[in-house]
Amino acid sequence: MAKPGEKAPTFFGAYYEWMQTPLPTWEDIAWLREQWGGPFMVKGVSRVDDAKRVVDLGATALSVSNHGGNNLDGTPAPIRALPAVADAVGSQIEVVLDGGIRRGSDVVKALALGARAVMIGRAYLWGLAANGQAGVENVLDVLRGGIDSALLGIGKSSIHDLNRDDVVAPDGFFRSLGTK
Repeated sequence: MAKPGEKAPTFFGAYYEWMQTPLPTWEDIAWLREQWGGPFMVKGVSRVDDAKRVVDLGATALSVSNHGGNNLDGTPAPIRALPAVADAVGSQIEVVLDGGIRRGSDVVKALALGARAVMIGRAYLWGLAANGQAGVENVLDVLRGGIDSALLGIGKSSIHDLNRDDVVAPDGFFRSLGTK
C-alpha cells in the first residue's frame, strides 16, 4: 500500500484509506463477471431485491452477509435475512451464509433455513492465531462435533434431513427486506 520511497501506512491509516474507498457499483460487479467465466460469488447480500439482481448478473453464488457488522452495528444479522433470500433465489443460485457462525448448532440452523453452506471467517482465524494449523483443525473438529450434537438433539441423522421446522424463532424474527 506504500508508494515507492514512502513508508507503509499504519494499521489505522490503511483502515481509514479502505473506509474512504468508494463502494463497488452494480456496474462494477457486472464488469467483473464479464471478465471471469468461472464460479462467481457476491458477498454482502441481505435484501431480496439485491439477491435477484445478483442472479440477473450471472453470479453462481451469493453470500447472505452483513460483513460482520463492521461498518454499521445496527445491520440485521444475516441469519434473519437468510430465509427470505433463500426462498427468493435459492433454486437459481447457491446461497451461502456468512456471519455469526460460532458453533456447530449455528451451522445446523443456517442449513435448516436455506443455506447451502456457511463461511466461518473468525472461528478459523482464532484457531490459527492460537495454534496454527492444529488450531484450525481443532476449530473444525469442534464445529463438526457441535453439528453432530445438534442433529442428535433434534432427532436428525443428516444435515440433508433439516428443514425450517427444526428452527424455533419468535414471530417477526426473520426479515424480508427488499421484497418489492
